[in-house]
Amino acid sequence: METNLMRFLEMSVQTFALASVWRSASSMVTPGTMLNEPLALLPTLEPFTIPVTLLAVIGSVAATHIGIRGWRKLRRAINKERSDLPASISQPPASSDRQDRLVADLQNQIIQLHKEKEALARLIEEKSASLRQDHLTGIANRLAYEEQLQQEFLRWKRFGNPLTLLIWDIDRFKQINDHHGHAAGDDALRNLAQQLAVRLRNTDFVARYGGEEFAMLLPGADAPAALRLANEIRRQIAEAGFIQGENRFPMTISCGLASFEAGDTPQEVFKRADQALYQAKRAGRNCCRAALP
Repeated sequence: METNLMRFLEMSVQTFALASVWRSASSMVTPGTMLNEPLALLPTLEPFTIPVTLLAVIGSVAATHIGIRGWRKLRRAINKERSDLPASISQPPASSDRQDRLVADLQNQIIQLHKEKEALARLIEEKSASLRQDHLTGIANRLAYEEQLQQEFLRWKRFGNPLTLLIWDIDRFKQINDHHGHAAGDDALRNLAQQLAVRLRNTDFVARYGGEEFAMLLPGADAPAALRLANEIRRQIAEAGFIQGENRFPMTISCGLASFEAGDTPQEVFKRADQALYQAKRAGRNCCRAALP
């Protein structure tokens, strides 16, 4: 488009220049001579009139032609330089400060997301621990017991190591509530939970099963070893009782236990331990009984 326009302008200038030459030459002939015979009249002109005029017109045309040619060359050179420039130079680059701000913003967002992830993980862990804790006594609750029982059962099936389940129950707990109040009953529960917990190994487990009942798992202990430990705990609790404020109240507990045998399920073992606890109650309380295989 631009090349065609330049050629049109150039031809127009040349045509205009030639027309001017003929017009100037025609004006120099004698009056009354026809313009369609310019060549026949040339000898009557003054010797230097036509050459000077022709030179002036030709100079103007040449200057115009050279100027147009130069302008066109300059335009081509500029366009070539622009086309040779790399894309990163021919287009204005993004501001360095803006890029730095974007990178900093992204880094801050990543750090913030990492902090939120850690906070969420801690919250989930805290909520999970809270769901598995008995809020009155501070030890594990029945939900945690069910999970731990399943884990120990699978471990027992795989390795075959001894595993014994114990069920504890406070003797005449209703009388403690009736005679000393429910606050005393709560203190008795907290006291028993702590005494059971401090006498266990790291691998053992104890939880409040419900009401005044507690469940205990002793991995690696068979029925005779578990019965000896149970009687030691029972005697120590009977001697200590529980303390509420400045008052000390008597408290005894009973225990029934059962070991896992070949072909057992957790439900069957719990049923045998519960039956053994019932036998301990019928035997006068403040005693422990082991279920027969």
